[in-house]
Amino acid sequence: MNDSLSYTLVIMGPAYGTQSAYCAYQFAQTLLSKTSHTIKNIFFYADGVYNGNKFTDPASDEFDLVSAWQALAKEYCLTLTICVAAAQRRGVIETNLADCFQLTGLGELSASITETDRTIQF
Repeated sequence: MNDSLSYTLVIMGPAYGTQSAYCAYQFAQTLLSKTSHTIKNIFFYADGVYNGNKFTDPASDEFDLVSAWQALAKEYCLTLTICVAAAQRRGVIETNLADCFQLTGLGELSASITETDRTIQF
């Protein structure tokens, strides 16, 4: 019997100013490093698209969440998808998109939700 679940994470909070994106990062990191569960897609929507802005520049004593997402994606071969419509409304476009993030539509989120066991929104 396989007790492993697959997840879709939906991040709606910005990289800074609220705890939701950081909590999502901590959840993803713990899920992947301490369990046999998998994450199929991490989808950034609404203000969550700010997590993919390569021009985010935290102070030297602050946690760099954008870089942390990138490192997690590389380590676990994750997909970091950003809603293109939400991103355009917030000025996050292809030229300022951080590495490991890709612009996509809500169809990607819909497909991911139907293909995974659990969807969690932060």
